[in-house]
Amino acid sequence: MTDAPRPAPFFVGEHPALDFLNSVAQPRSVLYDWLETGQDLLDWMAAAQLVTDKEVAVFRNTDSAAALDAARAEIVAFRERFRAFIASTAGVQPTDAAHPMIKEINAILARGVRTQNIKATEGRLTLTEQFTLKAPADLILRIASAAAHLITQADFHHVRNCEGPTCTLYFLDVSKNHKRRWCSMEVCGNRAKAAAYRKR
Repeated sequence: MTDAPRPAPFFVGEHPALDFLNSVAQPRSVLYDWLETGQDLLDWMAAAQLVTDKEVAVFRNTDSAAALDAARAEIVAFRERFRAFIASTAGVQPTDAAHPMIKEINAILARGVRTQNIKATEGRLTLTEQFTLKAPADLILRIASAAAHLITQADFHHVRNCEGPTCTLYFLDVSKNHKRRWCSMEVCGNRAKAAAYRKR
C-alpha cells in the first residue's frame, strides 16, 4: 500500500463481481485497496450500487464496528479466493457445480433471506430481487449474489485481465467485436499507445 492519496475506485469491469475483484488494484506501480476498513467497505459497496446508503446507515455506528470489521475480513478473504477462481476460468466457461468456489458461493447464498419487489423502471414495471441486510455479516450476500450472476450469465470467453504489463484489473469484454485489451484507455490504453509510438 502507499501513503499517496487513493484515487476513486475503478468501475471498469462491466460487471459488479469483476468490479469487486478490482476493489484492490495495481494498475501501475502502486497497489490500492478500497476495502481497507469497514467504512471503506460500505463506501465501496454503495459506489458499486450493491447497497444503498439508507440500507447500511445503521452499520456505520460505533456499535456495529466490530461486526463490520469481521464482515470486511470475510469479504476480503472471499475476494482473493474468487480472484483465483476467475484467473483459472477466464476464457473457459465454468461448468463444474462441485467446484469449491461454486460450493462456497452456494453456502453463502443459503445463509440469506431474499426479498422481491415490483418497481417502476424506465416506464415499465420490473421485478427486483435482493438479499435483505440485517447485520454487517449479510453484506457478503450481495457480493456472492453478484458472483453467482457472473458465473451463470456471463460468457467467460470474454472475461479478461487487462493487458497492461503490471495491471491487475479484470473486465467483461462487452464491446461489439470483443477486441477490448485494456481496463480503460485512460489507465492503460494510452500508456500502451505511447510506448508503441516511442518504440516506432
